[in-house]
Amino acid sequence: MTATVKRSILGLCCLFLVGCTQSTAEFHASIVPNRGQVPFEATITATGFGDSFTFHLPNETITQEEPTLTVAVDTLDWEATVETEIGGQIYTDTVTATGSNAPPTISNLIINGIRDRWYLIPRERTLLEFVVTPDAAIVDVDVWGSEFSQHYSIFIAPYDGTYHAVYLGRRIENACIVYPMYRSIPGEALPYDPTGLESGYPRLIGQRTNVWDFGGPADEGVEIPAQTGYVMVTAENALGQRTTVTFTIPIQSADYGG
Repeated sequence: MTATVKRSILGLCCLFLVGCTQSTAEFHASIVPNRGQVPFEATITATGFGDSFTFHLPNETITQEEPTLTVAVDTLDWEATVETEIGGQIYTDTVTATGSNAPPTISNLIINGIRDRWYLIPRERTLLEFVVTPDAAIVDVDVWGSEFSQHYSIFIAPYDGTYHAVYLGRRIENACIVYPMYRSIPGEALPYDPTGLESGYPRLIGQRTNVWDFGGPADEGVEIPAQTGYVMVTAENALGQRTTVTFTIPIQSADYGG
């Protein structure tokens, strides 16, 4: 056998051996989806090398043979580390997921259950119903008009600290009752109920405690000018994020004659 032939055979053997030993790829892990509304479900997937995989999650560690694991992403900034052993060497990779939770939205104000009504009438029992993000709730409402400095009484009967209203025999969440232009005695723990329809509130008897001075039992000579009304409302979601929106809405005039 010539020297040239020997060198050729040796070179082929070397190439064969090199090809046999390059069997381990770089270890990698991923999480899908990696962004969503917390809490959301995601799947961690590691490359298929290794006999077992250890998932170091925020609150626990799981070791299993399968390279995939379904997890619950329950924080806005979530992280986990995946570990495996390949050929006596430990490989790790870190995956992260982000909560895309936007602040709650308040998309609409509905007046007395009528979606296309967009005005308030002085002293009328008025249902204010708010359309909010499903995981949020109304936590504050303030209503006033442009012609007077005092803000109107808010009723959420029966009074239990949550914003809801009973209107036409039905309990409506994320809502309240107002009587535009009506303000009870400042400093009282609860406003006076002017109609007797607000369960849990003291009844208004023989008093005039409105924003406007009505002048007497018959309201003679009283004129309430047309003006702009303001409804400022705050919603809060499960993560404590808040959104405040102010709706502007016309308040009609009222003339009680003289």
